[in-house]
Amino acid sequence: MKTESLERLMDKYREGTLSDEERDELNRLTHRDTVMAAASQRARGIQHRTRLGIGFTVLVLVAGGAVWTLMPRTDKAPQMAEVVTPMEVTVPEPVVEQQAVPEVQPQRQHVQKKSARPLTAAPQRADEDEPVVICNNQCEADSVISDIWKFLTV
Repeated sequence: MKTESLERLMDKYREGTLSDEERDELNRLTHRDTVMAAASQRARGIQHRTRLGIGFTVLVLVAGGAVWTLMPRTDKAPQMAEVVTPMEVTVPEPVVEQQAVPEVQPQRQHVQKKSARPLTAAPQRADEDEPVVICNNQCEADSVISDIWKFLTV
């Protein structure tokens, strides 16, 4: 009889035609209050264990970070450069056979040397027979080369 009434109440629940008295009867037959209390108790236990696990993990990470930060380091000692002496490399000198070289007398040529003038900030007057090469950033390359050629050939 109990199963028949439970089936009938479930059908009415699905159809949406369940009255308040029939709802109370369905809850009593399905032990809804005890099932809901047990489910709530299990959910609170899961939440409690999760919070404890997160708190413990945070505590371990903070303590580990503090210990790691405060530990003395042996590798932070000042490093000194090592003095290295250069290696001596001996290269044998090549043996050169001396041959008789005929003596050649150099021809003397008359070379006119010009005296070097000191550089000054203001341009000096050049002698009229001595060409002067003056250039700024607006000179053309051909004119500079021809002035240098004139200077070298005089």
